[in-house]
Amino acid sequence: MKKKKITTRETLVLAYQKHKENKFEDAEKLYKEILNKEPEHLEANFGLGLLFLGNKNINKIYKAKSLFEKTIRINPNYAASYNNLGQIFLILGENQKAAKCFEKTIELQPGLAAPYNNLGNILIDLGENEKALKCFEKAIQIQPSLIAAHNNLGTVLGIMKEYKRSIECFKKAIDLNYKNPMSHYNLGKAYKDSKNYPEAIKCFIQANTTRSRAEMLESSYFSLGLNGYKKILEDLSHKDPLNLRVATMAAYVAKKEKINNIYPFCKNPLDYIFIKNIKDEIESSDKFLSNLSLALSKFELTWQPKTKSTKNGYHTSGNLFNNNQQILLQLREIIKKQINLYRNNYKLSKDYFITRWPNENEIEAWHVRLKKEGYQKSHIHPAGWLSGCFYLKIPKTLKDNQGAIKFTFTGYDYPEDKALETFIHKPKVFDIALFPSSLFHQTIPFSSQEERHVIAFDLMPK
Repeated sequence: MKKKKITTRETLVLAYQKHKENKFEDAEKLYKEILNKEPEHLEANFGLGLLFLGNKNINKIYKAKSLFEKTIRINPNYAASYNNLGQIFLILGENQKAAKCFEKTIELQPGLAAPYNNLGNILIDLGENEKALKCFEKAIQIQPSLIAAHNNLGTVLGIMKEYKRSIECFKKAIDLNYKNPMSHYNLGKAYKDSKNYPEAIKCFIQANTTRSRAEMLESSYFSLGLNGYKKILEDLSHKDPLNLRVATMAAYVAKKEKINNIYPFCKNPLDYIFIKNIKDEIESSDKFLSNLSLALSKFELTWQPKTKSTKNGYHTSGNLFNNNQQILLQLREIIKKQINLYRNNYKLSKDYFITRWPNENEIEAWHVRLKKEGYQKSHIHPAGWLSGCFYLKIPKTLKDNQGAIKFTFTGYDYPEDKALETFIHKPKVFDIALFPSSLFHQTIPFSSQEERHVIAFDLMPK
């Protein structure tokens, strides 16, 4: 008796089932089985694209992009493909294209909450807070249980300093799911921003995330000084010893209060600044710089994005190294080489920053172009491990320390103390600076009409 031949529809249903069960290899095989017979099959193309979109491998992301573009060619009114394509453009740092995709999704299917929420996040970055607010409100109107939209609405209201309304949004998100740590963190952040430290501490403890534990420590010190601070830091030293924002606070308080820093990660971050000029190490260096500048000119730039520290300048989105241009791959290898030299330089250190260096890591990079009076506010990169800058263009006529990078112990909402030690470096073209991601750094504004171009990067633990 012959075995019954499985139909395309049955194969698709089985692929969906495997996909849902996270049996991705089986699902991929089944989607491709359909596409080998019917290359224009809409749902199989879409399903395979969705499968690849869930994969962090950048090559799979590009494959997902091609598949969603294909589904749109097959059916130009397929709303879900536009929404997913928009998410891919966000990953690739092409926010304007992403926004157009979400707008097209809304046009085709206005009853979906997700594209309003996605578009709102882009509008926050562009500083269009009122438009973002309306997007989140619309998403909530469509889907009142969408926790992300309540959190995002609270975030934009916080940016607008409407703390009372912001707090209500986060409380609503908590009502929808009490176990969601992000909602508790956001509520704590709103209380902290409005200087209600006791309530902030309660929320941060409830959230119990890497960032909330650090901001709990900050809130305790800002409100009570050293009372209780030492006990909290001692506890975090044992239970959360690789928290970069805790390390930042611990270094600041140790210097300000002239006490011993017991936190084991990067106790003295100024000791780990490494700067060198690598022009002589790059073959045909001038051509390299020219090709690199040409490649960067093709990236989308956002003017002083509100979620970044850049002022009076442009900033790319996403990871430059997600792009496969040869010159960028060459730059990544150059950076890797310098990072290896850096690590070897400090190999005798007993600090956790060196001894617990992440073996599994990746480099994320972005481009910053500052114009006259441009600068970077003092900030850290708490999700990184090691941060760096590669300088492509520096204005020729600068006074004093204009345009320099300044390393310091203060930033964010830390009370400034001018007595604390700082380190200032006036960069030259082809300089590379490497430093702990927990160290506050900023750019000193400059008055030149020429632009200042830099590629910044982080070594990120996987």
